[in-house]
Amino acid sequence: MSPAILTIDILRHGDTDAEAGKLYGATDVPLSDLGKSQALKAAKIIQQEPVSNIISSPLKRCAWLSDKLSTRQHINTRYHVDFAEMNFGDWEGENIKTLIQQEPNFRQDITQLNPPNGETFADFDQRVSASWHDYIEQHIEHGGHHLMVTHGGVIRLLLGKVLHIPKQHLSSLYIPHAAWSRITFTQGESPMLWFMNHHA
Repeated sequence: MSPAILTIDILRHGDTDAEAGKLYGATDVPLSDLGKSQALKAAKIIQQEPVSNIISSPLKRCAWLSDKLSTRQHINTRYHVDFAEMNFGDWEGENIKTLIQQEPNFRQDITQLNPPNGETFADFDQRVSASWHDYIEQHIEHGGHHLMVTHGGVIRLLLGKVLHIPKQHLSSLYIPHAAWSRITFTQGESPMLWFMNHHA
């Protein structure tokens, strides 16, 4: 018998009501009307294959779609705080261009990020990576098609692991709203990235 294949589509939330150009990590901003439309279009295509489980950030911009799918299609759904975006502390709501000027590592080497009253990058990496590893271990034996609804920073980190991208270069990965990437896992083999940044 062939080993089970675990497929995980990782979807970034849609456009939000956040002010353009401002940084929002842990701030719980909702989706805009455009963002809701984007999310539903993406989900419609992803669900052409049977999605058995959803794992989602609990923040509103991710949970909105996960709630819809859980209610309408009775898909087993879990909300996990470890897949929320990085907490930027005092930088939340600040202008991103200004931050880049003041903190060059915001683009050049994110591993050195240490926002006041927020998470260090190392802490962010540890919480996401540990929960990702646990999730794979829980589901790889039985496989199936899963959907993760999360944030740009989380997705960069996870794709970086599959592609062996040095962490200091992760900010070079562009992850647009409502785009998704597909990773498959088989016991005893390396994970495989099938595609990234697919759009509805």
